[in-house]
Amino acid sequence: MISDSLYIQSMDFSFTTKPLVCLLLFRDERSGEVANQNLSVPVLAPKIPGRFYFLFGKPIRTKGMENMLKDRENANKIYLQIKSEVESNLNYLIKKRKEDPYRNFIDRKMYQIFYPPETEPTPSFEP
Repeated sequence: MISDSLYIQSMDFSFTTKPLVCLLLFRDERSGEVANQNLSVPVLAPKIPGRFYFLFGKPIRTKGMENMLKDRENANKIYLQIKSEVESNLNYLIKKRKEDPYRNFIDRKMYQIFYPPETEPTPSFEP
């Protein structure tokens, strides 16, 4: 049985701010360094959600280009154009996200407490 060969030892970390760690120790005939190894199980905490940033780029027209898109060289040019547009939009959003003073959940909620959304919405950037 597993319960005969495995026991859980809990360590008291009440004197520190470190998270509680449970160690799994195996009972067997091993000795030395191999027998003294501990298994630590990490504790995961979910991240508080922040803001979502959206930007819709200009549309890229491909209507009437069916024959042109069948050519590999022309299709590659269009692909590189689309890739460049998407990368520039992402770089712009990353820059704006770093500049956003209300990106943090707590800062945004504090602003909403003092300035309710009914009277004044939380500021956002203008593209």
